Amino acid sequence: MADPQRAAAIAGVVFDLDGTLYDKRSLERFMVRSLPWGLRRLLRYTKVRSSLAGEDLGSGAAIQAETLRRLSAREGGRAAWQRWICEVYEPTLLEGMRRAVRPFPGVHRLLAELRGAGLRLGLVSDYRGVEARLDALRIAPSAFDFVLTTELHGVMKPAARAAALTRAGMGVPAEATVMVGDRAFADLRFAEAAGMGFVGVLPEAPATAPEDPRWMTWPAARAHLLGLALGGASSPG
Repeated sequence: MADPQRAAAIAGVVFDLDGTLYDKRSLERFMVRSLPWGLRRLLRYTKVRSSLAGEDLGSGAAIQAETLRRLSAREGGRAAWQRWICEVYEPTLLEGMRRAVRPFPGVHRLLAELRGAGLRLGLVSDYRGVEARLDALRIAPSAFDFVLTTELHGVMKPAARAAALTRAGMGVPAEATVMVGDRAFADLRFAEAAGMGFVGVLPEAPATAPEDPRWMTWPAARAHLLGLALGGASSPG
């Protein structure tokens, strides 16, 4: 299979959202400041969400039920968690997106330039509320040709069905598509499952160069994607 990182040009780019189009550390700091008495609850919820990576439970309702089951063995505990998620966590998250988060520099321009170069653009996020998060970032959903919220389909990256749904929705060869993400256990493995190339976004330059040159800071990733789109990049780094 051809490596799209080394191809003359690519036909599509699939973006993750959180931590990929913006630095999520600022949002994490906002959440900690806003929920000081619920820090343990916040950390537990985040851990459980991460533990769902790769799951395929068939439906959004099943994913929600499994999340609550992992949070509490008691029915009353699950109900309390559900109230906290809907009434505290999600509203605070959106408030933080609006108040504390900005897209990485040049995101809007990059999306326009990639679209102008004739590429199909996709957005694949594991968690619901994609349109609200995009709105907080002032990114129109119409900037993407294909948007997939995997949770609503009962599947989480990097499960095979999430990869299949993405390939079908993008409508371009997987080997001519690049996945851009920030999590190795989800986004990198998702790219591998889908047969796509991968560009990893680091929140800041590391002290030493990454062993895997596909991981880079946002400015480098932006330049690299433009090079791939125009057929002028041979390999990351």
